[in-house]
Amino acid sequence: MGYKRRIGHWTADILAAGLRLGKQKTYRFFLDALWERYQVSYGDGPPLEAHLWCPDPIRPDAADRPLVERIFSAYRQAKQTQGQVDRLYQPSSMWKNILRTAYQDVTESLQANDIERFHSFLTNFGSWHQPTGIEESRLIRQCAIDRHKALHFEQKIMTPLIRWWLKFESDGRDLSALVMPNHGNFGGMSVNGHLISPGSVFTDVYARMIAGFLETDRPLIAELGGGFGRLVYFLSRHQSDFRYIGFDLPETLCCASYFLMKTFPEKRFLLYGEREWDVTCLDDFDFLLLPSFEISKLPDQCVDLFINENSLGELEAAACEHYVREICRTTKAFWHRNHECRRFLFERGTTSLLNREYPIPQDRFVRVVRYADLRPYVRSDYLECRSDMFWYYYRLRK
Repeated sequence: MGYKRRIGHWTADILAAGLRLGKQKTYRFFLDALWERYQVSYGDGPPLEAHLWCPDPIRPDAADRPLVERIFSAYRQAKQTQGQVDRLYQPSSMWKNILRTAYQDVTESLQANDIERFHSFLTNFGSWHQPTGIEESRLIRQCAIDRHKALHFEQKIMTPLIRWWLKFESDGRDLSALVMPNHGNFGGMSVNGHLISPGSVFTDVYARMIAGFLETDRPLIAELGGGFGRLVYFLSRHQSDFRYIGFDLPETLCCASYFLMKTFPEKRFLLYGEREWDVTCLDDFDFLLLPSFEISKLPDQCVDLFINENSLGELEAAACEHYVREICRTTKAFWHRNHECRRFLFERGTTSLLNREYPIPQDRFVRVVRYADLRPYVRSDYLECRSDMFWYYYRLRK
């Protein structure tokens, strides 16, 4: 063994002895801190000019005012109805905390009828200072104030992720395929002049995959907990014609409405309260954006593909079971990514469900796909096994 390796082992023994006193969390934090300071960009391929981009807040565009007033009205009506529906449709304690902190401007603007404050939030939700649960703005802001974290983000997270996409998933496309419309003032990383969000790489991968599951010319796609609409945007890059119905909390629906309506101005949108919606709306509109308590109005087996990322695993067990039953009642296929072994603990001692516990009727649905989410494996230089997120794809038995 060479002297460098012997010195390395001796140094590691000394450091490990002290770090064990702090237990696993301290040990892991120290290793991650060292890793952030290893400033190297690796990988083959053409050079990447990459740097962190954390934008300052921007002023709202007055031309958006009619659109924002429409969203504000839908939000008002959704909140009025939300207070009257079953507890199953209320946000979990985890999401109550997110709404209380990150969406304070939204909730207080409604109380004060302050549409300017509401408009300002929508204009900047993609770079918000509090974690919104739908975008990585908090991560980007934390990196922006620490040089080591910024270099780690650029060189150890985003650069290998981009190189992996270019080599295995680009299919001849350039980096412009990973760029989203910036309706929300998003942060991320500027790569060769293209602003790329951390979540965009794998959203593109999964959107291509989902497009391959669609068998009809103009499918109806439904999504529970779709965030601001990133997945449906990337899906539109691979599936040009479809109908979309998104169910979510009223606050996150505001962000989705703003992003999607500005991204697809030529499409026909229905927001909550604009019309008493029924099955005829599925043909009259391209996008329907509704609070989650409206899911029960969907007809049986009218959806070609139902999608869920994360949110089923963030619900209390009774709520999760209810939504899964509604999804299975209304869809011909179901694609979701949630927790395989790690539960969330909520107030009153309740917990979330794991993937295997979802009440998917085995006599009606067959599981076609089950595999681990690749994100933590691709963007780490060492095997990262802390993530327990798995993708599942079910379809009706033939």
